[in-house]
Amino acid sequence: MLKVVTKKFSLRILVISAFFIACCFFGLLFFSNILKPTVTHVDYTVTQNNHISYYVSLIDNSFIDEKILGMNQSYIASMIQSINITFSHEASIDTRQSFDYDYTIYAKLSASYKESNGTNTEIWDKMYPLKWQNQFKAKQGTLSVNEQISIPYQDYQNIINEFKQNFGLNVDAKLDIIMEMHQVYGEDDNKTSKLLLSVPMDQDVVQISTEYDKDSVYVKDEQVSNIKMNSSLVIFLLIILGCCFCFLILLIILKILPKYSKSKYEMMKNKIKKDYSSIIIEVDNHIDFSNFTIFEIKTIEELVDLEEEVRMPILFYEKKKAGICYFVVIKDNYMYRFTLEDLEDEIL
Repeated sequence: MLKVVTKKFSLRILVISAFFIACCFFGLLFFSNILKPTVTHVDYTVTQNNHISYYVSLIDNSFIDEKILGMNQSYIASMIQSINITFSHEASIDTRQSFDYDYTIYAKLSASYKESNGTNTEIWDKMYPLKWQNQFKAKQGTLSVNEQISIPYQDYQNIINEFKQNFGLNVDAKLDIIMEMHQVYGEDDNKTSKLLLSVPMDQDVVQISTEYDKDSVYVKDEQVSNIKMNSSLVIFLLIILGCCFCFLILLIILKILPKYSKSKYEMMKNKIKKDYSSIIIEVDNHIDFSNFTIFEIKTIEELVDLEEEVRMPILFYEKKKAGICYFVVIKDNYMYRFTLEDLEDEIL
């Protein structure tokens, strides 16, 4: 196969093809930046705004006419029917790119025991999932979430009463209503916001408190790689180009070698012609072997001995394209022939 290819294409075409593929290889390697990808920095600003509002619904009673009380007041615990909370969260990113988010709203009921040294130690807590949103995408760089939760205060108070009754402990209890907002900007930039509303339990009069970051602004310096193509595709193309280049180099070597080196066939042929130059005559005319009865001679020495016996010169005839030559002695219609073949060329 290699012999056919090397004969079909000239050395000039093979060299030009190898040069072209080498240029493609190094061009792809350079412009894809796969060895040393350049990195640019993109600054973007994220603005967040949080807010908690609530009101307290009262059970029917003959002392307070209002059924609903607003924020930041003191509330008689036995009159509380429910606490109605609104969690508000807004976020925006100046680049207007989309980002992922998810959030969870849950109640945490906990009890703390007062040590003899005056410190409070939390000895029990339990989570109660209320609402959640699985991963979602905020489009065009803006997000606005408003969630309303109604908390049945007396139900949680009953749980605390049962806990104290079972264990006989004097504990301080509280109920936390928490919204956790988790956002992902860029590839690995995470931001978590926590909005907390806390209600003391097991008290005659309660005051509700809130805790959250109202406004927050932060700037992210994101690194962006400038690889222009998918790295696996680039590697695949580089492998293909590299294999083609190596194949062409092999063909070029096979094309050049015969011009600057001699095969065993050439060396043996020239040695025979040199050693027996006095009795060998080289002929250019085509010898028609069909006109003779041919006897194949195994070695050139046997043919030389025969030449001395019959007193006829040794004729040399070569088929260069076929890679074969003949040393023959002719007497009458008989031909004594020693054949030399280029087996290396045949293998190629």
